[in-house]
Amino acid sequence: MSDAWHAPWRANLPATRWLAVALMLLAASGAITLGVYADRASWWVGSVGIVGFFEAMLWVFVMSNMVLLAIDARQLRLPGVQHSLMAGAVLYGLLSVGLPALVFGLIAGHAVVVAVFMALCCLGGLVYALLPRYAGILFYASFYFVMRASSVPGPGKAGFLGWAIPSVLLLLLVAVVRARQLLVASKPYAPGRNAPPVLRLGRGIGGAFAAGAGRYGSRAIAALPSWMQAKASLRSCGPGHTVASLRLALGGMFMPTSVMGWLRKRMVMLAAVSAVCGFIVWQALGRTYAQSQIMLLVLSMLAGFASAYMALNCVIELSQRWRKPNAELQLLALLPGLRSGSTDVKRGLLRAILLPPLRIQLGLLVVLLALAVGLHAQTSTQLYVLASQLSAAVAFVAYTLLTLGGQEAGRWANLGIGLLWTLLLMLPLFVSGRNSHLGNLAMTSLTVLFDAGWVLLVAVLLWLGRSGWRGLQQRPHPFLPNG
Repeated sequence: MSDAWHAPWRANLPATRWLAVALMLLAASGAITLGVYADRASWWVGSVGIVGFFEAMLWVFVMSNMVLLAIDARQLRLPGVQHSLMAGAVLYGLLSVGLPALVFGLIAGHAVVVAVFMALCCLGGLVYALLPRYAGILFYASFYFVMRASSVPGPGKAGFLGWAIPSVLLLLLVAVVRARQLLVASKPYAPGRNAPPVLRLGRGIGGAFAAGAGRYGSRAIAALPSWMQAKASLRSCGPGHTVASLRLALGGMFMPTSVMGWLRKRMVMLAAVSAVCGFIVWQALGRTYAQSQIMLLVLSMLAGFASAYMALNCVIELSQRWRKPNAELQLLALLPGLRSGSTDVKRGLLRAILLPPLRIQLGLLVVLLALAVGLHAQTSTQLYVLASQLSAAVAFVAYTLLTLGGQEAGRWANLGIGLLWTLLLMLPLFVSGRNSHLGNLAMTSLTVLFDAGWVLLVAVLLWLGRSGWRGLQQRPHPFLPNG
């Protein structure tokens, strides 16, 4: 029992364990907030939906990594470890289903419905992590369209158990079969663009980053197909062009490329984003005003997460560049005109790092604001759209300054910022249905806390950015490692 209890934590890195804590705190805070401020009898449906969403994320990003440890144990011929992992998966599956069912059953009843819904969410997240990436996307897209076309009843309506219980059994069968396929595969870690998310996230990001290679190391880049690898553009590089030369030297996401090269490298990402955005806009058009506002809030939330994900990747890449004392970081000082470490050099470095991501974030903001104006969204909704993008941009600038200035925010500060930002980004989706004016942030106790949360978040980010800026100004040269 002790081995089963510790199984998922031994299979994850410390940062991933903190992610599990953050997801559970978000689930609890979101469910409690909706339960306190909801004014309808079916409030428990929304709270259950919040908990189910975060539990699905927990099984995608954390619990599914037990499969990786099971693969290693099989290759090392350690059968006892596999048994502990299997017992751990069963134990945490029962906890993920049983605890919410017990809590909601005592408060609002419907324990069986809650248990089945939680099983759907947990198994759905696990199956998505185990299936090949495109197969998972097609599977859940087809499931969504079938539900929309046939008006499948939700957890708060009669007939939910009639389709949910067979779906749980089907997902359980798919998860067991897919996990066994990965265990018995001769080369489970073979690189491929269609590898399941558990292999790409667990090994490609977490394992490589912990080992020092990172997502942007030579092996990670070489694993990409040739048409996905960046092709540098040497136009406007060389002496007298500090910013372009620094972008070329930094490489990765900062590398200057031609228009066709940029489109070719990001073809898959652009196709997925365009499909999601086009589907949401199509859903918003021709609907009632309230429904179109919900779609706008969903699109703004997804765009906020996409912007934050891009900023996080840039910060991870920078931290990898600046944390290794044996890296080629000092060689940047040998570029023409960069030896002095003057204010102009630091300003050029900031422009080389900040401008590419900020341009993308600005483009997202312009598109979202244009859509909000076109849908005649209220001023408060437009302010939410503005805050969702600007907060990610401010966070990117603040953490960039911290990295270049040799400073760190700290684990607890990062956890608090992540929790607060995620809660602020998702809160309007769950409380906007309280009245007919969706997104209308009137002066109530909840919306005052909501506005105060945004002010607190921006204030903390500005304080961190100021600390990083002072550290950068005090450094004799910006190309000094932090390790």
